[in-house]
Amino acid sequence: MEKEKRPSKDSGCHPAYRPDIDGLRAVAVLFVVLFHAFPSHLRGGFVGVDVFFVISGFLISSIIFKSVDAGAFSLSDFYGRRVKRIFPALFLVLLSSYLFGWYFLLENEYEQLGKHIASGAAFISNIVLFTESGYFDSAAELKPLLHLWSLGVEEQFYIFWPLLVMLAWRKGVSLAWLIAGVFVVSFSLGIVTIKNNEEAAFYLPLTRFWELLAGSLLAWLKLYAEPVGSAVETGKGKAFLNKANVFSLVGVLFLIVAVTQINERSEFPGYWALFPVLGAVLIIAAGPQAWVNEKVLSSRLFVWVGLISYPLYLWHWPILSFGYILEDGSPAVATRLLGVAGAFLLAWLTYQFVEKRVRSRVGGKKILVLVFAMSGIGLVGLATYLGNGFGFRLNSNLAMDEQAIKQEREQYWSEISGSGFRDDATNILIFGDSQAFDIYKALANDDRFGLKIYQTSFECAAFMMPKWGAEKNAESCRQNFATMISSPEIQDAEIFVYAAHWQMAGEPEDAEAFYRQAVAEIKALNPEIKVVFFGPKPLIGETWLSINAITKGQRSLPLMNASLNEKRWLRPEETDYARSMAGRLGVDFIDTEEVFCAGGCPFYENNKFSYFDQLHWTEFGASLFMTKLKARGEFQSLVQ
Repeated sequence: MEKEKRPSKDSGCHPAYRPDIDGLRAVAVLFVVLFHAFPSHLRGGFVGVDVFFVISGFLISSIIFKSVDAGAFSLSDFYGRRVKRIFPALFLVLLSSYLFGWYFLLENEYEQLGKHIASGAAFISNIVLFTESGYFDSAAELKPLLHLWSLGVEEQFYIFWPLLVMLAWRKGVSLAWLIAGVFVVSFSLGIVTIKNNEEAAFYLPLTRFWELLAGSLLAWLKLYAEPVGSAVETGKGKAFLNKANVFSLVGVLFLIVAVTQINERSEFPGYWALFPVLGAVLIIAAGPQAWVNEKVLSSRLFVWVGLISYPLYLWHWPILSFGYILEDGSPAVATRLLGVAGAFLLAWLTYQFVEKRVRSRVGGKKILVLVFAMSGIGLVGLATYLGNGFGFRLNSNLAMDEQAIKQEREQYWSEISGSGFRDDATNILIFGDSQAFDIYKALANDDRFGLKIYQTSFECAAFMMPKWGAEKNAESCRQNFATMISSPEIQDAEIFVYAAHWQMAGEPEDAEAFYRQAVAEIKALNPEIKVVFFGPKPLIGETWLSINAITKGQRSLPLMNASLNEKRWLRPEETDYARSMAGRLGVDFIDTEEVFCAGGCPFYENNKFSYFDQLHWTEFGASLFMTKLKARGEFQSLVQ
């Protein structure tokens, strides 16, 4: 670092306050909040986190560089400031989530919350979430502390970054080369990883560090590369399109592209993350005198939101997530608006009465108190996780308890091969994924049928499609079809039933060719066989915990039934797709949704549940479907 031009020591180690950066924080947090509250309206809003990474890298690296250069850097002081900045609001959110969950969450929900509190307190949420399911999967909205993954990435970065900077300073290594080297390694690793494991690229720290380093590089440029650091920021020139304004406007354009063009199907972070990252870099580089920065981002409203952006980020998602949980995964618009308003109120209270006081008054001993408090809530979360969610909290005097549902689920899935073909029966060969097993269980209620099933536990593509979802599942699906087509049952069966999850968006554009090829192969082996496609089943709540919630008296059965019938049941687009596919192939079609929901979609009857999770029937649900199928006579006409 001796070769780099140093800022004067009397300039202080903290960068001058820039209200426009608080305004940029406001933009970032509003992106995230609006995305979580109304995901279909701002599908790329999650890129606000990437903007936060850049801001953090810029500000914190500026402090580190100047402190190290001035010989005033102290690891204990640095981490003490991090504790004062991060711990107070985070502790409040973790404690509040735990207390709320005590009264409203079920065993499995509370067990998971405990694990996430422990990982959040230890700043390893990103690692723990990586071992679970994806950020965009259906269960994501049922994880109230999902958003803490970003804190994990950030704090993991600051464990190593100050040490690397100090080492470079002592060894005389240029900061520019250090930043560039780690940046290239991290970015390249992210590009390679996303091709094989998108969740790893999203959550793991090494594939995200480059975003913070983008801010670090800008900090270096402003401190040590005078032509870049000052000429741009001053916005010299009378013309509106001076360097500062061009940088700022292009940065805004990049952010607009990011929030409007990036969505959950994009390969993200990857190359797409360059849009929010470069957008934030350009806006910060433009400096406070750029028109957008001065007139918009530095306005009182944007600065106010920016000042409460950290507690707002922490509060908003637990509130919205609990709304998803308590309203069966589909909270009303009013509920979400109220949740956002509540998050703003709590964020302001936290900033005004907690953060401001802690930052100005906390000394060394009180920092230890914060550390012990965070450790304590983490240990409480860990105990809750190890205690399986402390089920003693809940009522247990109603119909099916959680253990009963688990036992039924295990028993339901225990028979997977079928009852076998018989000479005195109509023999039916059933093929597909777990949805095929539900149809098998329904048909098993009629002793006129001899049944054989070939199914996988995955959401399988139809027959021999080369790609569908995760590649690890595709191979199992292809093998399942190959085993079935070579079995003796294919020639002995009178009816071939295909049942699957039917996700139109997940199938390739040439899906019909694979369906047609499979039907042709089946007909070639058994020209007399009748081929029947069963359409998709109705959906209910996001997880089987929705059902258990009623049994524990935690949530209202009438409210649940209303939610299911109004919002959660039918999938007309998928049903139309399945019906159209069957029609084009000239095979018979049974509308599973229409049959099951004739006279209303029964979720709970005679103290029994028809589903034990989002998409799978109980024994009662399967028998109920068969009763309704017989009443309609559609399937009976096929077996005569």
